[in-house]
Parts: sequence; structure tokens; C-alpha cells
Amino acid sequence: MPDSSAAALPRINTRALLPYLIFCWLAVCSLGPQVLAQVPEWIWSGPNPQTPGKNEIRYFRKTFLVAGEPSKAVLTVAGDDQATVFLNGKQIAENKTWSKATTVTVTRDLSAGDNVLAIRGKNEQSAAGVMARLEINFTGGRKQVVVTDPSWKVSAQEAVDWSGKTFADAAWVKAVSLGKLGVQPWGDVMAARVATAADQITVLPGFKVELLRSAQADEGSWVSMTIDAKGRLIISPQGTEPMRRITLDREGKIAKMESIDVPVTGSMGLLYANDSLYVNGQGKDGYHLYRLRDTDGDDRYDKVELLRKWNGNKGGNGEHGAHGIVMGPDNRLYVVCGNFVDVPEDLVPTSPHKNYADDVVLPRMEDGRGFGAGRKPPGGYVVRMDLDGKNAELFASGQRNTYDIAFNTEGELFGFDSDMEWDWGSPWYRPTRAYHIVSGGDQGFREGSAKWPEYYADSLPATLNIGIGSPTGVRLGGGRLFPKKYQEAFYVMDWSYGRILAVHLSPKGASYTGAFETFVKGKPLNVTDLEFGLDGALYFTTGGRGTQSGLYRVSPERSSGSEERVGISSPGNAAKEQRELRHALEAFHGRQDPKAVAAAWPHLRSEDRYIRYAARIAIESQPVSEWQQRALDEREANAATTALVALARYGSNDVQEELIASLGELDPGEMSEAQKLDALRVLEVSFARMGKPNSDTVEAIIERLDKDYPGKSWPLNREVSQILIYLEAPGVVQKTLELIARAETQEEQLHYLVALRNAKSGWTLEDRKRYFSWFKKGTTGNNAGTESAGDQLLFANQKHPSQFDQWFEDVGLKPANGA
Repeated sequence: MPDSSAAALPRINTRALLPYLIFCWLAVCSLGPQVLAQVPEWIWSGPNPQTPGKNEIRYFRKTFLVAGEPSKAVLTVAGDDQATVFLNGKQIAENKTWSKATTVTVTRDLSAGDNVLAIRGKNEQSAAGVMARLEINFTGGRKQVVVTDPSWKVSAQEAVDWSGKTFADAAWVKAVSLGKLGVQPWGDVMAARVATAADQITVLPGFKVELLRSAQADEGSWVSMTIDAKGRLIISPQGTEPMRRITLDREGKIAKMESIDVPVTGSMGLLYANDSLYVNGQGKDGYHLYRLRDTDGDDRYDKVELLRKWNGNKGGNGEHGAHGIVMGPDNRLYVVCGNFVDVPEDLVPTSPHKNYADDVVLPRMEDGRGFGAGRKPPGGYVVRMDLDGKNAELFASGQRNTYDIAFNTEGELFGFDSDMEWDWGSPWYRPTRAYHIVSGGDQGFREGSAKWPEYYADSLPATLNIGIGSPTGVRLGGGRLFPKKYQEAFYVMDWSYGRILAVHLSPKGASYTGAFETFVKGKPLNVTDLEFGLDGALYFTTGGRGTQSGLYRVSPERSSGSEERVGISSPGNAAKEQRELRHALEAFHGRQDPKAVAAAWPHLRSEDRYIRYAARIAIESQPVSEWQQRALDEREANAATTALVALARYGSNDVQEELIASLGELDPGEMSEAQKLDALRVLEVSFARMGKPNSDTVEAIIERLDKDYPGKSWPLNREVSQILIYLEAPGVVQKTLELIARAETQEEQLHYLVALRNAKSGWTLEDRKRYFSWFKKGTTGNNAGTESAGDQLLFANQKHPSQFDQWFEDVGLKPANGA
């Protein structure tokens, strides 16, 4: 065995090795300290950094040199409990979940030369720390890394321009290291990201689901998707990371994934059509509609055009902004916008949807938390335009925040709409709904408590109410290898409950009805968008709000044997004829035609609500003088109430007395409940637009309605209560308090409570005590579970005071601001 002692080692000529050692030392130094210390450390400061104080805030800075122009720069950051990151004075990222680092691409925010990375860290309680890693790549493979470590400067005091390049931080102290990435209690917050595994996802029998890719840290959280002419998927994250283009192989696996380097990000609506990529996203001009094109044939988008600006009280961007884009059968773009986007000011006169308003007889109660407060109708809407963004028409409205829309093979448009989750249990909550979007249609969404019930004659109902959820992407028809039933289905995604529903539509008159089943479900499975690939499989993404993203493929376990794209099944020619009749009436929408009134009037009598609606919009598009007298003379119940709603919407105030008199000619004894509700709607729209009628008319209306109030029907009581309160009918307070006492549901109770807040007269002190006793019952007895609804009503009053303030004092409670 050879001797391994030091004495047995040969002598080394260090003089001869000196040039080699100097070379190695220079090579290592040239890498820079950032590469040698690539593992970030959790840092903090203070007298006791291991036991920080509650709500403690620290400010951190690091100055570093960038030698050259970066080709890509990615920042990863985490903070316990919050970390807000600035690069050269500009906020670039925020992390509020210490257990999962936030990653953003910051290439455009770096510059050659000196740069400053700064972090504002806030601890709410328990452990405190911030951790960051900035990786900078250069052409040729050179890399530079900046990480948090004790070389960072820190201060407990905020100073002016503290995050900028010119700030002098000589008085700041060195940060304290709490340990490298992976140290407890935080663990490895930068671990590779993995989407929900396919075996954790349930799919209908006969189908299989595959996870194709889990989005990695620099790929963002995916929220929208489209497919180009070559069958490649284009996916956009919600944040500032670039869009991705994914090439699929014949088996539907990912063959190639590339970044789309364009100055438009954060898209919540994508469409590839006519050799262009249409994007609702964040560009240099803000969150608007852009068109991207490849003009030199190199398969890269080199031209970015701003087609249309979206404006609103929040700039038109975000989750209630402009969303899905689809190509219509008329070769025009249809874009759905959320309820925080203003209607474009340059609409052309041919818009089929016009003259919208709250049209409620009592003032609405704004949202208790102020969400959407003050926003006026039409709420969310669909606008159609030419392929260059010109000649925009308001097609339909009255949605809340539809994220996506789709046409079926018959050329009919559908959407999937949401409502405010915390309104659940209130009379103005509307379940998530699949709905048919038609020319001039109004789905009845209004802010706060002003949302319309589905039976209002000047609105259209849901095709299918589904329940609570958070609608995202939709697709209608596709999957050429799917069984026929699923080729025809309307697929809608529910983000919060992690499911894709297959809605099976059936023609019904001029519209559709439907039923649904759960097609795909997982937990978590934060589904965002879906597309049918050229291979006939369904591809969908998960993500949103910084959550983990994945790309999945759903395919039949075996081919259905049918590769023919099919249309919606029809029970016969009757439904097709009704749709064609509706389309013929819609041809008059938004334009004047001397044949319109004569052509449309007979269809005001139709039992089909969509036909009556289309006929009314056709008539409203004509001068009022051509049809006012005919509306006043009409006596068939359906035609009369529909025509008088039109007159209430478009007639002058001086026709109100005749309008109400004409309505009074209808015999309630011969009317169905639906027709009675339509007649009450005529009164409401008349009052909302024309004001309160003269005293004789008021007395006549009260006399007619009061004798049957309260009635047996909750919808009739809902409408009559509002009208009698508006008209200050004697005894309405006491009768409505009785309805509160006997109402079986929280929704009905809340309606009467909200309506009575507008009653200005007829109260006794005992009535007011009885009124407010409802709030005390909120946690016990028959009203158990209503506390949150009552609290919201009171909270709404704090933000939007009314005569409640005096009532609180009258019954011995605090004023509203102390409720």
C-alpha cells in the first residue's frame, strides 16, 4: 500500500504554477460575487431580527452594475409577510404569500450601468424576512445574479426617493442574514412549480386528461389562450411576463415552447384571425385592444397596432375590463367588456342597443363595500366592430363581468356571466348563468341592489342558471373526435370551484334552454381558458391571480369514429323558423325603415319572449311618432304591455297620463301573472323616466294596486311594494312590515327592508322599532344566518347615508357612522 503521508508527496514548484494560479484567480473574479453567491438569503434587521415586532417595516437597497444590455432578466421574490420590490425607483413586483415566491420578467426595467434593487418588507406578526434573486442573462450565454445577503443596506425609516438611483444610503446599515434559501420556517419557496396532477382530476367516463406542462417561475400565471392557423397555442399570463407560443406534436405533446417578444402583456382576451393576433392587453398606451402582425414573413410579430382604447373608472384594465374576443359569422369582431369599462364614445348610429338606464322605481342601494358604486348602466356589454376596430356598435349589455363569449355553429352568441359572491343570499344576487346574447339584448345587470329580476319585460332571461361560481373561459362546439353530444356542448369554466361544465343546449322557440353536467373537476383546478386543437382534443389552462398554472389535454379514450363537425341538434323546423323570424326582426335594429313598424307589430303578441323583444327593439328604432298612437290603442295584453314599455322608454313626459290610462284599460282578471308583471313594469319604467304622475293618477293607481296587496305571489308583492312605496300609499309601511314577518326566505325579507328605507312617510315609532328588530334577530330564531346580509345593509348605509340616520336616533341606536 503506498505511503499517503505528507512526507511522501512530491514537491510542487509554486513559482512555476504562479501564472496559472493568477489566471484562475482572475477568471473566478471575473464571474463577480453575484455568481459565486447565487443562493439568496432571508434578510432583516433591527435589535432583534430573530424576534421582530408586529407590523414592523424595513427598507432594503442593493446597488449593482450591469455590464451590457440584458437579453432577459427574471426576478423572484418572497416576503414574510409582504415584499414590495422596486427597480430603479419603479415598482415591479409584490409578494404577499411568503410560502410561494413571486416571479416577474424585468428585462425592460434594467439598464446598462448602475441599477438599484429595493424592497419594502412588512412583517405582520411572528417571523419576518425578505428574500430575492435577480437573474440577468446576456447574449452569448453570460449570466449575472443578484441575491439578497448581508451586503444589502437596510433602514427602519422611509426616506424620499429611497428606492431610486440617486439616493445616498451611507447612513443605512448592513442587513442581517437569517439563513439561506430553504431555512426554516420558510423552506424552499423557489422550488420547481407543479400543477395539479392529472390523476387528481376527475373527467367524465370515456375521456382522459393529461398534464402537458406546469408553468415555471418565469412563465407567469396563465389566463387566456387562442390557437393560430398552424394549430399552435398562444397563451398569455396575467402579469408582465411575455406570451408563449406552444407547438404540439401529432400526439398532442409539447414539441416547442417559445416566448413572444412584443410590448403587449397581461392579456385577458386573445383571438388569432385573419393572420393577426388580436389582444386585449397592456401595451405602451395602456390596457386596450391591439393587433399584432407578422409583416416580413419570419414567423414573428413585428407590428403592433392600437385598434381601440377602453376607458373606465379603473382605466378599463384588470379583471373587470375588456376580455374575450371572437370572430362573428358576419366577419366582424365581437368583444365582451366587464362592468368597469365605459361604453365607447364613437359608437355608430346603427348600434342595436341604446337608451339604457337603471329603470328602477326606487333608488338603488350601492354595494355595501363600495364595489361598482356610482357606475351607471349598461354594466358589462358586447361591442362589435370591423377587423380594424372601426365602426363600433353596442350589440348587447346588462352583463356583470363575462370573461369570454362564443358562437355556435348556427351563428348564435353565448356567454357565461358572474355575480358578486358576497351578494349571495340577497334578493339582488343572480346565480352564474349561461345566456344567449342577441341583438339589442339587455340581461338586466345593474350595480348594487338595482339588478333586475329575470321576468322584467325589457330584459332577457338566462338560458341556464348554474349557481355560485367564478366564470372564466368558454368554448362552443368542437372536438371532432368527441362523441356528437360533446361536439355540440357549450363548455364553460368555473375558476373558484375548479370545474369545466358541459352545457347541453336545446333549441326552444327563438332561443335555447339547457342542462349541464360536470365535464372536468379538480382540487385545486383554477381553470382559465380552453381551446379545441386541430387534432380534435380539448386543451385548457389553469392559473390567474398568481396561482400555479398548467396546460392540460382532454381527449376521448377512443375515437368516436366521427370526424365531422356537427351543429346544434334541432327538434324540427319550428325552432329554426323562430330563429329566422327573430333574425328578420333584428335586421331593423338600430336603423330606420318605413316597413319596420308594420312588419314587427304583429309579433308583439307572440308567446315567445325573444320574438316580442326583437319586435320591440325594431319598433323602438323607428321615430316615436310612427307608433305612439298605435301603442296607446293596443289592447291585446302581450302586445299592449310590450308596446307601452317601448313608449315609456322613448315617449315624451307629456304622454305619461295617456300611457297609464291605456294600461288601465287592460283587464287584470284576464291576464296571467307574467302579463301582470309586465304591466307593473310599464309603470316602473314610466315613473323612472317620466317621474311621478299627477295626484289624480297617483290615487287611481294606489286604489287599483292596494286592494290586492299583499298578494300570494312573491314576484307580484316585490313589484307592488316598490310602486306603492314610491307613490307614498297610505298603509304601505304597515303592510310591508307584515310581509317581512311572514316571508319565508332571507331574500324576500331583505327586499322589503331595502324598499322600506325609501318610505318617507307613514311611520310610527313602533313601526321603526319593529323594522330594526329584524337586525337583532339576524343570528337567532327564524332569521338565523342573516347577520351578514343585515350587516351589509347597515354598512351600505355608512357609505351611502339615507333617512336611516334619523331612524337610528329615533329608536335609541347610534347614528349610522357608529352602527
